[in-house]
Amino acid sequence: MKKKKRKRKYKIKKILRIINTKQLMAFFTVLILIMVLMILYGKSHIIEIQLNGDNEINLEYGQEYVEQGATATIRNGLTGKQKGIELRIDGTVNSKMLGTYVITYFAKDSFFTSKEKRVVHIKDTTCPVIELKYQEGYFVKVGEHYEEEGFTAIDNYDGDITSKVTSYEKDGSVYYTVTDSSGNTAVAERKIVYNDLVPPVLTLNGDEQVSILAGQEYKDDGCSAFDEEDGDLTDKVEIVGMVDYYIPGTYQLQYCVKDQYGNTATKERTVVVEPIKQASQVNPGNKIVYLTFDDGPGPYTQDLLNILERYNVKATFFTTSAKKDYLDMMAKEAAAGHSVAIHSATHDYALIYSSEQAYFEDLQRQSDMIFAKTGKRTKLLRFPGGSSNTVSEKYCPGIMNKLIQGVCGQGYQYFDWNVSSGDAGGCSSAEDVFQNVITGIQSHNVSVVLQHDIKKFSVDAVERIIVWGLSNGYTFLPLDETSPTVHHKGYR
Repeated sequence: MKKKKRKRKYKIKKILRIINTKQLMAFFTVLILIMVLMILYGKSHIIEIQLNGDNEINLEYGQEYVEQGATATIRNGLTGKQKGIELRIDGTVNSKMLGTYVITYFAKDSFFTSKEKRVVHIKDTTCPVIELKYQEGYFVKVGEHYEEEGFTAIDNYDGDITSKVTSYEKDGSVYYTVTDSSGNTAVAERKIVYNDLVPPVLTLNGDEQVSILAGQEYKDDGCSAFDEEDGDLTDKVEIVGMVDYYIPGTYQLQYCVKDQYGNTATKERTVVVEPIKQASQVNPGNKIVYLTFDDGPGPYTQDLLNILERYNVKATFFTTSAKKDYLDMMAKEAAAGHSVAIHSATHDYALIYSSEQAYFEDLQRQSDMIFAKTGKRTKLLRFPGGSSNTVSEKYCPGIMNKLIQGVCGQGYQYFDWNVSSGDAGGCSSAEDVFQNVITGIQSHNVSVVLQHDIKKFSVDAVERIIVWGLSNGYTFLPLDETSPTVHHKGYR
């Protein structure tokens, strides 16, 4: 009985062993199959991450880090097909802090993942900057010790590191050195400037005293300057003073030059502007009338010349070049025995009274025009608006005083008037002009009459004025350099 039970139990175990062995083999078979499938799946899903830019980057301290990103793709290893997938970027870079930073790029698909890294190094390789200070006018005398003028040292990372600067003096220079916390070293050299105590040498070109006539343009001969240390300093010479060659007087010019050490040399030149002697005035007698006409020649000048010729009366024309078509009339005026004098080339108040130089340039232009038309120079002139005009104050206050000194110093005789026809304003008919002139003439023994030959109504009154004057014992004369001058008072 017991043997039968043992046999049965043995058979059962044997059967169970057979069953377990089959199951185990099936299990392993399934496991192997799964593994094969996983390998095949894995080969068909390859995740690739490609960084944009370098895998390792070196940046200078403070230089901004710009993320260049990356791309992630899944590639089927069996078919070769691929597609892009999203990725995640972890990590930051602080360019204000030295160190090494790691940026990680992750990509995931199902239970497959991949990652790449980029390493960023923030370094300080910039040397500090040493700036030397200089005290103006500080020089070291030969044999003396150099006194430090000052310096600063600034580092891009450490900031102010002036206190870390070391220096030493050698062979006429001071050498400075400083190292920042990153080991970057800066050096600087200061050349010590020694004062030679010897000033430059100034040499005048030309004479120390020069004389010219008033109105003759003064051209300075200048000077040369040389220094043992600096060499040629001619272009650094400064001239103090000026020569107003329009106005007689004695002028001082001072030439100054400095070398790099502040040593100064000076020279002086005296320029004497000699006046041109004016002609002496002559008493023309009693009951004298000088008819003068401004602003021409113009369209009515020929009519005026005809009237004057009819009565053999000579007049004075203070001319301009304003009316280009009538400039040849100056020759006719001169040929008829009239005085051709200077008024203005332009008669532009804003221009001629803008400066002393502008006035005399305008005067010279009209003088040249008269010479070109008549073959003679004249020393007779009348200021536009007269010597007492106030309009010049608008453009250059006080200019009339200088101009009067200038023209007299150059030998000119300037004439104002003591009888006004009123044709420049206030009247507009020949009758008014006639009455104004004869009334004025009766008030003076010597009359200088102001009219304008560019005004027809004024020219129309001339014949009546002459007839009246001759009938009443007056003599009509042209102005010359000996004529008595009529000057307005209160000129500016």
